[in-house]
Amino acid sequence: MLSPQMEILMLKRLKQPAWIVLVSTMLIANTVHAATQEKLSINKNGIKVWTYQVENNPIMRYRAETIVNTTLENAVGLILDTEKGKKWIPYVSDLSVIERNDTIGKFIVYMRLDFPFPLSDRDLVVEGKLSKLSDGRIVFKNKSIVDARVPVKANIVRIQQYEGDWVFQKLAAQQVKVSTSGFADPAGAIPLSFVNNFVQQQPYQMLQRMKQQVKQSHYSSNDIPEVLR
Repeated sequence: MLSPQMEILMLKRLKQPAWIVLVSTMLIANTVHAATQEKLSINKNGIKVWTYQVENNPIMRYRAETIVNTTLENAVGLILDTEKGKKWIPYVSDLSVIERNDTIGKFIVYMRLDFPFPLSDRDLVVEGKLSKLSDGRIVFKNKSIVDARVPVKANIVRIQQYEGDWVFQKLAAQQVKVSTSGFADPAGAIPLSFVNNFVQQQPYQMLQRMKQQVKQSHYSSNDIPEVLR
């Protein structure tokens, strides 16, 4: 494992495109109200991204949204498909289910992020809770947890602070509003200036890739948990 000083030194040599995808999947969100005013950082290709900070935390948070031309079931099914996730979520080298209960809408997954040299890889254990609101919206609430079944591995930095939400709202038979908001502390020696600079790029890249991937997917109500039907 590289020393913190070496990671910081080498990070300065990375080009921008690598950093855009570097923090993908790791910074998926919570819905805590901002202590500072939101800024519309990106508004293009039908995707909007707002960034903001909360008190006593220097790491930026974001919320983002877009409209996807597909069914509600197809959009939700794509997010729940862990095997497919390894193909479209940048730098995810392992995304495996530890526990899943479709009756109550709960899951625990392990995720490993294969970062480019010279960064150390990151990993985390995520607990998710799925629910369907009275207005038909489907909500995923995720957070990092400690799980004895997944011990910390050598040469991988374990992400301890992570919270995230996804919200899916059906607008028409073939139209879904997808919203995500997020925060995570990537830990280790990633300079704050780099993280905050690309927090606004990460959700844009994520939603853009999702919109492309969903065109190749064909999930139905049979592919989503009972609690969401």
